Amino acid sequence: MASDKSIANRSKKVRPKATPSRIQENIASKQAIVDREIIENEIVHIAETQDLVAADLPNHQVSVPLNLWLDEKKQIKDRAGKVAVQLAVDEMPEDLVDDLAEIDIVVLPFVNHVDGQAYSHAYKLRTRFGFKGEIRAIGDVKFDQLSFLTRVGCNAFELPDTENLETALRAFNEFSDVYQPSADGANLIFSRRRALH
Repeated sequence: MASDKSIANRSKKVRPKATPSRIQENIASKQAIVDREIIENEIVHIAETQDLVAADLPNHQVSVPLNLWLDEKKQIKDRAGKVAVQLAVDEMPEDLVDDLAEIDIVVLPFVNHVDGQAYSHAYKLRTRFGFKGEIRAIGDVKFDQLSFLTRVGCNAFELPDTENLETALRAFNEFSDVYQPSADGANLIFSRRRALH
């Protein structure tokens, strides 16, 4: 059963203002890393405002805030291109469960890189809810985070302009051994040690 909080989030009349946990202005990166390859990015990530409606969205590929998706999913699905929905750290993956089959990309905005809730969102989407689409981390995403984000289920990234994407690709091979299970199903170092003895 949905909580009172999630029901409230679905009402246009109580749509919250953008919070520090959500992007404050539209983000349009020139390139992205998808499945460990650098691609030309076509997605503009739309910032949430109280009066945002689907009719105001630009004609090109966009990702939309969760509240807009919940309010106007039919209009968003009728647009050309992939369906991409943002899930901020102060929102819950459970609000997307019934819609995951209709969503191509879940976007996790990193407004503050010290907040780890987005890692939990990615892990839950992959393991508990079986989401097979793209999970894209955007915003304040750094080289040091890429390997860990991949382990919890992210397979696409938009880094700040200060980060070199060619250099960033090296992050995926930084660690050859892992100690904890995660969404990537990698073999743990302990299992290899047992096999040697």
